[in-house]
Amino acid sequence: MKSFTKKDIKAETITDWNHFNCKFLPGDYVMVSKTISKSGHWESKRLQSFAAHVGRVFAASSPDGKRMRDGTHRQWTKYYVEFDNGEVGGFDSLNLTKDFEPYITPEERLARGTN
Repeated sequence: MKSFTKKDIKAETITDWNHFNCKFLPGDYVMVSKTISKSGHWESKRLQSFAAHVGRVFAASSPDGKRMRDGTHRQWTKYYVEFDNGEVGGFDSLNLTKDFEPYITPEERLARGTN
């Protein structure tokens, strides 16, 4: 499977935001849901491979690269997460959580059945 890094992102993104309505902010540690493949949204096998992995939010999708939303376009926010190995993935917020136990490997999380 091809590695995907920050330089491979082709979407318009923003890396500096602090709006109170945002579910995640730059620098937040998040975990990809273990049930990403059953979320109701189609996600690639590559993104599904990050189930139960923890990474750091560094960017979010943007209509123009300057703000999260503009007045005329409704947009679902995709948060971009970088993992320890340098790979990144863009995830819908419903597939990410800040509520997780740190220092548990993804394999242990999946075995326990915890999110």
